[in-house]
Amino acid sequence: MNKKFFLSLTFFVSIFWVFVFADSGLFSVLIIKGKDLQPVKLTINGFLSEYPANKCSIVDLKDLKPDMFNKIDVVIALTSEAAFYLKKNYHKEKINIYALVLMPDTLGLLGRFIGFSIYPPFDDVFRDFKLKYPNVKKVGLLYNSHSYAVEAASESLIRNSLEPIPLQVDNFNYKYISKSISNVDAVYFFSDAMILDEENLLFLIKSIKSHNRIIISSHRILLQYGVDVAYVIDYFQLGKMMASYIKKSSFLNTYNTYKIFFPSPFVVVTK
Repeated sequence: MNKKFFLSLTFFVSIFWVFVFADSGLFSVLIIKGKDLQPVKLTINGFLSEYPANKCSIVDLKDLKPDMFNKIDVVIALTSEAAFYLKKNYHKEKINIYALVLMPDTLGLLGRFIGFSIYPPFDDVFRDFKLKYPNVKKVGLLYNSHSYAVEAASESLIRNSLEPIPLQVDNFNYKYISKSISNVDAVYFFSDAMILDEENLLFLIKSIKSHNRIIISSHRILLQYGVDVAYVIDYFQLGKMMASYIKKSSFLNTYNTYKIFFPSPFVVVTK
C-alpha cells in the first residue's frame, strides 16, 4: 500500500473516531416547541449549529408523548407554554432548561430549572444606554409584578451610576402614570402581561412620550408603538449559548439549577 495513502487514511480514520467519541459523550436533548414562532426557529437553528443533530429530538408541544422522555438527558422548553408543561410534568432525573419565557417567576420556574432570560445582561445594556444618552440620571422601571428582572435591572443601574425609580402599575393606577414621570429621565418597560396588553401599552407610551421621556424595551416590535431604543437578545446566539453551556459538564450542577442566564451578545435597535 502506498505509504502516503496509508498515512492519509490513518489521519481521516483518527478524525472520524474523534468525532464519534466526542458525540458519544454528549447529552441527548429533547427540545419542546411551545409555539412555531420565528424566535423559536432561530433559537433552534443556533442550537443545532453548535450541537450534533443526531443528539437532538425536536417536537411541538401538541405532539409530545410521555415516552419521548425515556432516553433523554436534557429537556429544553421554548416559550411559556412549553415551560408550563415542563413544570407540570417535572422529571427530576432530567436536566430541565427553559428559554423564551416571558414571566418565569409567575410560572414558578425560578429555583427549579435552569433558565435563559428574555433580557440581555443589564450591565451591558445600561452601559451602552449611558453612552447614547449621557444626560439621563434617573431611570424609571415600569412593571406590574416584581420579578428577578426588575431586581437585576435595579442593581445594574446603581452599578452604572444611574438611579432606579420603581414605577409599579396595576390595572387601576396605570392611568395615573403621568404623575410619576416628572421624576425620571427615561423609562424601562418590563415584559409582563399587563404592561404588554395593547390597550395598556398604547396608553402608557402616549402618557410617557407626552413628557418627552426616553422609553427603553427588550422587544424590537415595540419600536412601532413609540419606544425609542430596544435591547433585544439575538435568538440564534441564544441557541448557540445554550448548546455551548450544555456541552460543559461544569454548567450542569446544583448551583446552576437555581440560576438564570442573560444571553449575550444582543442587538441594539433604535427608531
